[in-house]
Amino acid sequence: MPSYRSILLTCLMTSLASSHVALENPKPYIFVADGRVNPLESTGSDYPCRIPPGKTYQVDGEPTKMMIGEDQLLTFQGHAVHGGGSCQLSLSKGLPTKDSTWKVIHSIEGGCPARNQKGNLDGPNVDKYYFKIPEGIEPGEDWTLAWTWFSRIGGQPEFYMNCAPVTILPKKTDNKKEKRMSLPERREMKMMTTAISKRVVVDDDDFPDMFMANLGEYTGGCTTTAAQNVQLSIAFPNPGSSVERPEGDNLFKQECDGNPRSKGNKVPDSGSSSSSSSSTSSMAEASTVVPTSTMSTIPTTFSTVTTTSPSSTPTNSPSDDGDDGDDYDDCLPDDDDDSNTPQDQTGSGSGSCIEGQLTCLDDGTHFATCTGGNLTAPQPIAPGYKCRPGSGVGLDIMPM
Repeated sequence: MPSYRSILLTCLMTSLASSHVALENPKPYIFVADGRVNPLESTGSDYPCRIPPGKTYQVDGEPTKMMIGEDQLLTFQGHAVHGGGSCQLSLSKGLPTKDSTWKVIHSIEGGCPARNQKGNLDGPNVDKYYFKIPEGIEPGEDWTLAWTWFSRIGGQPEFYMNCAPVTILPKKTDNKKEKRMSLPERREMKMMTTAISKRVVVDDDDFPDMFMANLGEYTGGCTTTAAQNVQLSIAFPNPGSSVERPEGDNLFKQECDGNPRSKGNKVPDSGSSSSSSSSTSSMAEASTVVPTSTMSTIPTTFSTVTTTSPSSTPTNSPSDDGDDGDDYDDCLPDDDDDSNTPQDQTGSGSGSCIEGQLTCLDDGTHFATCTGGNLTAPQPIAPGYKCRPGSGVGLDIMPM
């Protein structure tokens, strides 16, 4: 018969896995343990896709089929959305490795993986996003799509990355239009279609390299700390031509890019997290907010569907992260069953703060995050700003 402790551990793991954010659609690779819901290691040891060294990729059923030019659905599961943030979708050929080249096909600046959130959700994430596989991508089965995310708020800047196997199908042709064409016109169209389909994304400058940061020396010291300090989602240095901004243009202009394959950056040796000091010094951290008057959203041909509004969107509660929530209450024995109750079940959740909330310290220039029932080490507010002392789902930031 399973012990109390083993049952509780199983329930806690289930609760934690459901609370943190993970890619839901397209269906990601099968991950080991917590690989899908946690960020990449700060050293980059499990980059890309949070696959631990020595582990292999496993496809969960069949790869998701995506037709070029058609709307594709992007959804997430989990509650800990950390006030949203900015996400990118990128493609790479074959199974991902540290040497893979990732090219961006769509950027979501702000409001991802959830829109209009002050903190975390107290219910399912019902927001949906849409994107397209652009022309210029070679149809085939051997593709991996990556979702990367940089949160707006949190205890420390992190880099989330989930990956999914996809099969890319050729663009649907207009058979009626083709029938009206003359034979020479049909031949010319076929030649053009064939030429386009042979263009591979990894060789095309129209698709920028995936933005990277927060992996220590592996990303040359580039971080999103300054943006997180003022609780703004980042505007990517090079978002590509397909961009959406669900929450408008109030973004933080991220100037450094830690992708070692981006122009001017040095590629670290495979399996190593080292990089040159020159790359670190060339990545000065941004400290400016994108002015609404100088930034405009690049038009896109897809539609964005929001299933919630700011007034009705779920907001966070004391159990946002799930770490101290009630998801596993049914697993606990009855209170009057003293024989099965361990004496040390207070746990870290009984600390002096509410899990996932932020606390502005009394000096107004530092804040901390509640993790495991305790506050993290103080972190500075961005220069020129201060916060109102107190705790909540977010910080009340104001100019000094």
